[in-house]
Parts: sequence; structure tokens; C-alpha cells
Amino acid sequence: MINIPITFNSDEKGYFDRECPNENCLYTFKIHMDDWKEKVSDEEVHCPMCGHVDTSDKWWTQQQLDAMHEVAANWAMSYVEEELGKSFKELENSTRGNKFMKVKYTPGRRTTFINNPLGQSEEWEQDIQCPKCQTRYSVIGSAYFCPCCGFNVIENVFDESLDIIEKMVASLPEMEALLAKSHGKDKAVSMCRAMLEGSLGDVVSAFQKFAEVKYKTLSTKPVRVNDFQIVDKGSILFFEATGQGYNTWLTDDEIGLMNLMFQRRHILEHNGGIVDSKYLTNSKDTTYAAGQRLVIRDGDAVGLIKIVKKLGQGIKTLGGSV
Repeated sequence: MINIPITFNSDEKGYFDRECPNENCLYTFKIHMDDWKEKVSDEEVHCPMCGHVDTSDKWWTQQQLDAMHEVAANWAMSYVEEELGKSFKELENSTRGNKFMKVKYTPGRRTTFINNPLGQSEEWEQDIQCPKCQTRYSVIGSAYFCPCCGFNVIENVFDESLDIIEKMVASLPEMEALLAKSHGKDKAVSMCRAMLEGSLGDVVSAFQKFAEVKYKTLSTKPVRVNDFQIVDKGSILFFEATGQGYNTWLTDDEIGLMNLMFQRRHILEHNGGIVDSKYLTNSKDTTYAAGQRLVIRDGDAVGLIKIVKKLGQGIKTLGGSV
């Protein structure tokens, strides 16, 4: 077996490109090269996006594999040319005193093999350090797990998700103007309305996942998937586990608005936005009658994000590590 030593350089910030081997994911991320060498085990690497676990030799990016194949091909060509050159030179020498046959060998231009270190893609902006094992990694967009220890960094994802939703809502006027140019005014308005209505669901989903993971660090009591989509129930669960419910950090008005928006999200997703008697009872919303359709304003989403951010900061202070 012939070994070809290949060296990789890190990017400018010291990070090394990696790619999830799960064919349903193929998420690309970066990990600090020192941490990859010193902290990450050969037996277990975690994908920051999907949580897939595999051995450390499976995480090459497609670009790295292509580069390594090119290095190997160049080395093989150089090696073959060198061995052929030796053979023909020996043949030439062996016929030097033969008066019946002479072989003259004139080597052509050979492939030059230069084993330069392979580089990485340009560095990214978002760097994360695992609060559990301190491994440093870098991602674009969301990431849920530490690649070294698999620690769930849901708190970071929660904050990032709310920031993204908030920026999306703020950019809706510009998005509508751009969409109108390519799809027309009517479709642009409908598309942006759908995005605004969807933002309520995005906020509720982000909070539900964060609250569920945090709660499980505080209590062994089993919870259902949607328990934290119901404001009163979520508050009671935290109060029973820690003695602190949502009113520890939120005013009654804020809790009321949060419940209203959570209920509106439910009716949008499960009843096409058409108000029914159950919604009116659960939300205590006096501005609609059964059969009417909800109308969501920018301020509704912005107000909900503000309240959920405030509540999330309070929940983070509770004992237990996510």
C-alpha cells in the first residue's frame, strides 16, 4: 500500500470544512482545526443540523474529496512516468553494446507532482462555542448540536430564530415591492400576507421547542408535543417544576397578548384563519365573531416576538442546563 500524505490548511480563523455524510442532510459546517484534532473522537462526530452520528473519517466535503482525488491522480501519473522512465533507461543501457539492436530513450515532458496543502472555503461570520465541551465551530444559518459532544444548543437556535423572523417581518414592505415587479401587485400582497401569517407559527414553534427542551432539564414529568403551544399549560408546567410561571417575567397584559397570538396561530394553521366558537372561548378575543377571518398585522408579529423574547430570557435563568 502506498500512502500519499495530504495536508490541509485551515481558513483565516482556524476552521476546517466538514460535511454531514447523511444523504438526507449533507449540511456543511466548519470546526476549529485544533478542536477537530484534540477534542473530537474518531468514533463519534455529530452533525450540527440533523444530529447524525458517524465516525470521523466520513465527514469530507465534496470539494475536499475532489481535491484529494486530483492529488492522488497527479501523484499516480508522476509515479508511473518515473517508473517507465527507469525501465526504458535500463533498456537503453542494456542495448548499449549490442550491435544488432539499440534502444534510445528520450523522455518527454513529465507530470510534475507538487503536494501543496489543501485550503478551505472562506471563513463565515457565525462562530459558536459549545457551552459544555467548549468546541468551536462555525455555521451559516441554524445549528442544533455540538459536532464534538452532541450538546443541544437550542438556546442559541431560539434566539437566532426570533431574530430572523423579526427581520423578515420588518422587510415585508421591500419584499412586496420586489415581488410585485415579477408576480404583480395582487400576488405580491397575497404572498407577503402568507409570510406574515406564517411568522406567528414560526414564533410559536421556536418557543415550543425551546421550552420543551428547557423543561426536560428541570423535570422528569412527561409532556406532550404541543403542551408549550398552550400558554396557560406551559406556565403551570414551569411553575410546578420551579415555583416560577410565566407571570414571574411577564405582566398580565403580556400573557394575555401572548395567549391571543398563540390562539390566532392555531386557527390560522388548523382552520384556515376562520374564527370559530372554540377560538373565541380560548382566546377571549372580542374583536371577531364566529365565521369571520382573522387579519394579522405587522404589529401582531412584532409584539409577540418581543414578549416571547422576554419570556425566553426569564426561562433561561431557571436551573438546569439545556
